[in-house]
Amino acid sequence: MHRLARLAIAVALMSACAVAPALAASSPKRGYYIDPKLQTYIITTKDVTAIKSFQQPCFNSDSGTQNGSFIVSRKIKLKAGGGFSYTGKAKIYTGDPAPKIGTVTISASFKNGKYKGTATFPKGYACKPANFSAKYYGVNPQG
Repeated sequence: MHRLARLAIAVALMSACAVAPALAASSPKRGYYIDPKLQTYIITTKDVTAIKSFQQPCFNSDSGTQNGSFIVSRKIKLKAGGGFSYTGKAKIYTGDPAPKIGTVTISASFKNGKYKGTATFPKGYACKPANFSAKYYGVNPQG
């Protein structure tokens, strides 16, 4: 009887160990999520309940070159699955001495340890919507 109980406990522990990595990948971690190709930066809060900052470059619709960026530096609350959406004000940098304020739209889902989504600049800028896929780079990605 005791052997059976010990066997059941051992099987339960092995099952829990096998499920733990899957659960860890199903929710965001504290730190930076980066799409190096697009230069998209997503930073989560310490308690991982919100996005602390989101930065997206502007790629010109005609030439495909980068000509500015936008930064949302207000908390964007995370949904139950880790995704988020935001339509609101952002600082837009285009080379002018002072940033402009405009309304941007961001939507992202969290799957397999990555944020995948779309960021759209306001009308009036020659920036095409960006589809990003940002993976986890840790709390201090620069070392």
